[in-house]
Amino acid sequence: MKSDDDAFARDRRRQLVLKRGKERVAANRHPWIFAGALHAERGPEDAALADLVDASGARIASGFYSKQSQIRLRALTFGDEELTPELLDARITRAIARRKPIFDDATNAARLIHAEGDDLSSIVVDRYDDVVVVEIGSRGAERLKPLIVDALRRELAPRVIFFKNDLPARALEQLTTTAEQIGDGAPRTTIRESGLRFHVDPAAGQKTGFFLDQRENRRLARTLATGKRALNLFSYSGAFGVYAAAGGASSVTNVDVSAPAIETARENHALNGFDATHLVADAFQYVRQTREQFDLLICDPPAFAKSRHDVERAARGYKDVNLFAMRLVSPGGLMMTFSCSGHMSLDLFQKVLFAAALDAGRRVSFVRRLGAGPDHPVSIYCPEGEYLKGFLLEIH
Repeated sequence: MKSDDDAFARDRRRQLVLKRGKERVAANRHPWIFAGALHAERGPEDAALADLVDASGARIASGFYSKQSQIRLRALTFGDEELTPELLDARITRAIARRKPIFDDATNAARLIHAEGDDLSSIVVDRYDDVVVVEIGSRGAERLKPLIVDALRRELAPRVIFFKNDLPARALEQLTTTAEQIGDGAPRTTIRESGLRFHVDPAAGQKTGFFLDQRENRRLARTLATGKRALNLFSYSGAFGVYAAAGGASSVTNVDVSAPAIETARENHALNGFDATHLVADAFQYVRQTREQFDLLICDPPAFAKSRHDVERAARGYKDVNLFAMRLVSPGGLMMTFSCSGHMSLDLFQKVLFAAALDAGRRVSFVRRLGAGPDHPVSIYCPEGEYLKGFLLEIH
């Protein structure tokens, strides 16, 4: 693919004029500049890039431009730093290099680019062995796709580069939401993680095909599972269950409302030589109806809050499922519980768990705070990137 280096020329960029009194927006180096902070826009409307300037015309920041989104600019540079093809290429190269220690004979899947965490706002790249999955969430970044592809080919030489385009942000930006790929063969593959094997199908799976952000927490579950009866709620592909079985759990039960997900979980357990109970069931109903007790319970639901308006409803959902889940944990047992709703703060999630514990009538202790692995860095200037939050609880 040919890179559009002309997009970086000054006369090809949109100029965004910051409102007086909004200087702190850019001074804090937050990469998202919203339409409400702008006084005016000038220049080509189809620009891939834009410069944010103050009333005097001095440049404050530069980055990907989005005509349709309320996030008009996803800033990549601030002040006098020049936004060039070489800078973007170098950031992609550095992001990939930082992940090299993760890859070894036991693990060949990880996140390579984590948007704002790697100073590459709206770009996410995951590697699954010889398949690379890309999510591009802004029109500006989409226009520079050839540059991204060239860097990925040079650094990784993947069999397939698969573009997972079913993002709400892409629909908002009037970009195609139909998947695309470069390379031969289906994107489905089998990965290794911590010496365990998992089938991954980016085209059909949730997120980019696998929950890479939970790798370190799965490893923790493995160390906790010895001799325990393990319940994996919202199990998806059964990865927590496989780790629990590998850790010597006396039994593993995977519960998910999706029959295809449960079939994948069944395949992944068999792939690693483990037995488990696999149930197609609504987790909310299951925790209310089952009379079984478990020594290790994992509760990893999908995001309940897709927007800020959903937070109150989401909090009720998290409280409900955690309340009944706590009642299933045997005295002295452990529970790993998560929220991947970026709009729900850690403080609110902790308060939800407090309310759930109170209504469950259980004595609960926080043993450890949990989050995403080191391949999911969070920019100190964009704390919204810390979407995954969780706790290891001891329940009496």
